[in-house]
Amino acid sequence: MAAARRPVAAGVVHPQRRMRFMLFGILIVFSLFAAQLVKLQGLDAASVSAAAIDRRMHEATIPASRGVIYDSKGVALAESVERRNITADPTAVVTYKKRIDGERVEVGYQGAAEDIAAITGADAAELEATLREHDGERWTWLQKDVSPQTWQQVKALHIPGIYAEPFVKRAYPLGPAMAPVVGWVGSGGMAANGIELMFEEQLTGTPGSMTYELGGRGEIITTGASSETPAVPGEDVHLTIDSDLQWFTYNQVEAMVKQSAALRGYAVVMDPKTGDILAAASYPSFDPTDSQQSTEDLRNPLFEDVYEPGSTNKVITAGAALEEEVVDLETPFVLPNRLPRGGTKFKDSHDPDNPYATFAGVLATSSNMGTIMYGEKLPDDVLYEYMQDFGMGREANLGFPGQSAGLVPHPDTWSATSKYTLTFGQGLASTMLQQAGVFQTVANDGVYVEPRLVKGAEEDGTFVEEPDAVQDQVVSKETADELTSIMEYVPSAEGTAPQAAVEGYRVAGKTSTADRYDEEKGRYSGVTAGFIGFAPADDPELVIAVAIQKPTRGKWGGELAGPVFSEVMRYALTSRGVPPSTTEAPEITLHYDPDAPAPGADPGVTLGDIAIRDEGTPQQ
Repeated sequence: MAAARRPVAAGVVHPQRRMRFMLFGILIVFSLFAAQLVKLQGLDAASVSAAAIDRRMHEATIPASRGVIYDSKGVALAESVERRNITADPTAVVTYKKRIDGERVEVGYQGAAEDIAAITGADAAELEATLREHDGERWTWLQKDVSPQTWQQVKALHIPGIYAEPFVKRAYPLGPAMAPVVGWVGSGGMAANGIELMFEEQLTGTPGSMTYELGGRGEIITTGASSETPAVPGEDVHLTIDSDLQWFTYNQVEAMVKQSAALRGYAVVMDPKTGDILAAASYPSFDPTDSQQSTEDLRNPLFEDVYEPGSTNKVITAGAALEEEVVDLETPFVLPNRLPRGGTKFKDSHDPDNPYATFAGVLATSSNMGTIMYGEKLPDDVLYEYMQDFGMGREANLGFPGQSAGLVPHPDTWSATSKYTLTFGQGLASTMLQQAGVFQTVANDGVYVEPRLVKGAEEDGTFVEEPDAVQDQVVSKETADELTSIMEYVPSAEGTAPQAAVEGYRVAGKTSTADRYDEEKGRYSGVTAGFIGFAPADDPELVIAVAIQKPTRGKWGGELAGPVFSEVMRYALTSRGVPPSTTEAPEITLHYDPDAPAPGADPGVTLGDIAIRDEGTPQQ
């Protein structure tokens, strides 16, 4: 007999039917997955793959090298060097394992920090603290500014999550000796002052970019997708500077500033024929490797400081008087102890031992009295024009940032004493470069040449030399020769600056010890001690100007600036292979006998009778 079926209670699903329903549902779900899989791997494969790659792609900037600043011989004065900033992904670094006693042991942050510090010289505790501070994060700086070689050693540790970002850093091989001229580029890549700022557009390159694929732990997939747009480096600039001479000059100025406990000092070396600046040194300077600089640090006082030139300015007055035939070399003067002019009484630093001086003697011994007496015979506008022609009161065509034009007051603004003080270098302001230009003119047969600091620059990969400097005949060669013959007396044993002599070479120059106006105090305070000259005097190769500002040990231009001039000139002449002088300096007549007959005058007329003298001019 067949077994009877057990009745199914109402509302209860039969187990077989339930299994069929479940199986049907599972088939539907798998069908959906299968359809999606077909869609992803077939229809949308390209877009899905692209999206995945996009998430793995990383773009980095390739820094552009800044153009190189070279000296006249191709020595780099400022150049870009490749450096690395080490970065970290702490989520990966924490998994760092290394083999210890034959077993791989997880050393994490501490082990990574210790291994990296052993290579870079960093503090391991600080590196570990940085990693722990950013625990759970995907990125942090770990150590900045290491060399590519150091990074390669760190990379060889194979620490997960340790990477490097390349950057370009500016290097200055001559350091402080060249810094005020070259200028400075900060960590942000912004140029400040000097040639760096002057040629910012040419020196700055165009950054490139690099795109690459990263793995799940942040490692670069070497076989993954990548692309690169190369960086374009900046263009180079070539200066007229001789780096060896610059270094020597800087050291000499530094030594004298320290010896005399001065505020600052500077010196410039020029080629009188071309106007090329071969050295331009100032001390104190600044350290261009320091990432923090102040505006005051970055100044170049040689081009920016203006001060009263003092007696070196007498060369302009003397040149004008000779050129305008007011005097000749042997014109006699009777020098007074005091000279009343413009409501005041002028005097020299000391009363003359012999008041019967020739024009040559007035300039050679730097007499203010005699300078006023022949300078006042020049019309106001003529004296003013000569100062302009010699380069005073107008900005040199250098284009150097912050360069000053100085100040020579126009005759319309002169006070009752202005003309007299201007003749001996007070009541006007000028830079050292402008004062050097006066002596460059005399050394170059009376032809003024605009100073030149830049030899040329790259343009689209081709070197383009700067045009020749502008020239202007200010005084005749005869006048220039006469001024030179007088100034050869100054660095002689009997002159005011025997310390400026250079053994074996004829030297011509002029001292200056000028009262220094202090802007902060609003009055005169201290002096500017200077010497400017050229050599060999019979065929000038170099002009050198030296100034020491506000010395507190020593005072006179001959004793402070003279030795610096001598050492720099000796070094420059010998290093350039200039042969010693083979001729003697011409003799000049500094004084005269007042009772001697006056040449070309009537019988009985003496030199004393025709001498230029003060006739007791009443105060104005």
